[in-house]
Amino acid sequence: MFKSVPLFIGLRYFTSGGQGNRLVSFISMLAITGLALGVALLVIVLSVMNGFDRELRERILSVVPHVQLIHGIGVTDWQTQQTLIEGLDQVSEVTPYNEAEGLIHSRQKTRPLQLLGLSAESLPSGLQAVLNEGNLSVPGANELLLSQPMAEDLNVVSGQRVTVIIPSINGSKTAAYSFVVKGLFSTHTELDQLLGLASLEQVGDIAGVPGMVQGFRLQVDDQFNAREIGYKLLEQLPFGYGFRDWFQTHGNLYQAIQLSRNMVGLLIFLIVAIAAFNVVSMLMMSVVSKRKDIAVLQTLGLSRGQLLKVFLIQGAMIGLFGIALGVLLGVLGCYWVADLVLWVESLLGASFLDTAVYPIDYVPVDLRWADVLQISTIAFMLNLLATIYPALRASRMVPAQELRFES
Repeated sequence: MFKSVPLFIGLRYFTSGGQGNRLVSFISMLAITGLALGVALLVIVLSVMNGFDRELRERILSVVPHVQLIHGIGVTDWQTQQTLIEGLDQVSEVTPYNEAEGLIHSRQKTRPLQLLGLSAESLPSGLQAVLNEGNLSVPGANELLLSQPMAEDLNVVSGQRVTVIIPSINGSKTAAYSFVVKGLFSTHTELDQLLGLASLEQVGDIAGVPGMVQGFRLQVDDQFNAREIGYKLLEQLPFGYGFRDWFQTHGNLYQAIQLSRNMVGLLIFLIVAIAAFNVVSMLMMSVVSKRKDIAVLQTLGLSRGQLLKVFLIQGAMIGLFGIALGVLLGVLGCYWVADLVLWVESLLGASFLDTAVYPIDYVPVDLRWADVLQISTIAFMLNLLATIYPALRASRMVPAQELRFES
């Protein structure tokens, strides 16, 4: 069945393992298990980090403006300005806004609040999707949409009145405003710790720009080119505008995600490397336990090159089996890890991911088959490197020395 003698013997050694030598069998299983667990962990961790990267780009940056145009004194004819900006290159979405920062107070509890005023006629698609999830719309006068985490912390429900305190703006006195909570929303991001939504006109009055807007929130085609686009926009707009891009507000988060991805990937890669080099000890013990078999094979005409192939094949099979098992466990883990975290959270009654600390409140997973292929290839190459030394030792054995005491 097997035309190649080294292939036949290598597969036989792999399938028979360490029969007659429990220590060799144990180390062989240890090598395979370590390799499988290392590959599985690396697949899962990289998929989770890819998920955080995807959620930053697709979820967080859908509710955070890529470029925020800010006018120094307010835009009077903002409808005309909005039409002008919508016609500029690389701008995909333009939303007029007003903004005021203050405190929200209810039932002896107070929290910081970023009050964002938007118009129902011009709502960002990301926020529109969030409101659609809760069957909500932009509030009217003296109405407020509050994030779910803030409402829970303040013990507030829909229909209840809250007080919003705005500090002095442009020399005005500190003022308090009464709002009715029209509904609760959740972006599942860190914005839930601060954000409250109200009407564009009312927030403009509160911010001291009645009948005007403070600027525009822009979504652009290439979010990673937001800063360059911002500078180009300033050249084409009337005097008085400045801008802030998402790198200033969330750039540190993006860098942290990339750094964490690289560092965690490197650490688990080292675990894979250590597991691969367990193959060295396993094959060395296999060579020692089979030295008389090796000597007999040499006397039967097996060359040193063929002996080298025998143990390279045995090591390669261990690597392939361990990597295949690791990939299977890793892919299954990617499908189950989010549900597993939710189950553990419900069991313990605790939240592992809180938007007060983390950018999102759930475990995102983005399995990329290119990463799986790269992990498998690198692990297999490391495994092959680990088999070279034991295979060389086996091929250099002298039959006369191993058989001289045999009768």
